Amino acid sequence: MKRIYQSFFVVLLAALTLTACTDSKTPQEGDKYSVIPTPMPNLPAVTEIFSLSCGHCRNMESMLPEIKKLTNTKDVNQVHVIFNESAQKAAFIFYAAMVQTDNKPSHKLKEALFAFVQDSPKDMTNEQRQAALTKIFHDNGLKSPYELTKEQQAEVFKMFQQSEAIVRDAALQSVPAFLINGKYLVNTSAHDSLQDMANTITYLKDKK
Repeated sequence: MKRIYQSFFVVLLAALTLTACTDSKTPQEGDKYSVIPTPMPNLPAVTEIFSLSCGHCRNMESMLPEIKKLTNTKDVNQVHVIFNESAQKAAFIFYAAMVQTDNKPSHKLKEALFAFVQDSPKDMTNEQRQAALTKIFHDNGLKSPYELTKEQQAEVFKMFQQSEAIVRDAALQSVPAFLINGKYLVNTSAHDSLQDMANTITYLKDKK
């Protein structure tokens, strides 16, 4: 009987030891992140997938500087979804800015585009909308989407194709979303703070 108890406690202590060695703070697959169906290894370390028509994406935009700081990420690649016709129109506006700013439109410009898409009066005429959008681009020293050259239009079309591929391969259902190393999709809703999400992003950046 004594040997039985000894064996039981040996097993119990081993189990406790294994439990103690498990870092409960380590982001868990299926909770804090998932592995996408078709990895895209050529993507930058951190890619945000968003839409100018998404209110949560607008809030996330203001947090990007802090996210970059907390995750030691120099640049966050941004991809605009094209789920539907409305998203396609917004994507065209965003990519028109991208092709003229070396893929790095300023925060000021992006906020103006968020405001244009989300806050413009519903009863604006097409002429009024075109004038308002043109003013935003001209105020930032850029051509409006209506003034792009054929070469720039071709670049925008290429970005559309890349967006379609990323959304398809990631099996993306909602935005904003962060894709890490072209392989791991962060579950933003599973995090209770910006630091919590930054911890997951940092962990995934280093994960093979």
